[in-house]
Amino acid sequence: MTDEGDDAGDSVDDPDAFEAVVDGALERALLAETDGRRYFALAGAVERVREETFDPQTDPLTAALVCTAAVAALDSSAPVPTRSPPEAQGELVAVGAATAAQRFDVADERVAANAGLPLSDLRARLKEQSRGSR
Repeated sequence: MTDEGDDAGDSVDDPDAFEAVVDGALERALLAETDGRRYFALAGAVERVREETFDPQTDPLTAALVCTAAVAALDSSAPVPTRSPPEAQGELVAVGAATAAQRFDVADERVAANAGLPLSDLRARLKEQSRGSR
């Protein structure tokens, strides 16, 4: 019989679990030979929701639903029409790419190439975010 207190670190509302989802998606995006953009978009979607919409510790259901919907969108077997406008998808890719550049020891050039973004756009976003965090 186990003590319930032993599982406290494994709860759904543990913010580290959401960081793990983002980190996993970013690692996949950086290592993917093709379709890295969809993993950057997943990371960007989770990051955007975490930062702007809710606190995962108080709203784990919303966080789980966002992650589920984002993972469902990763199927890229064939190009299909999407409900999201291209600029919205591009924004999520850019958020994910900027997060990767900040979290991992990886060259901006590699992140931009894997994300399909102009290097100047990625660097401008990173510069803007560094000003905002001061």
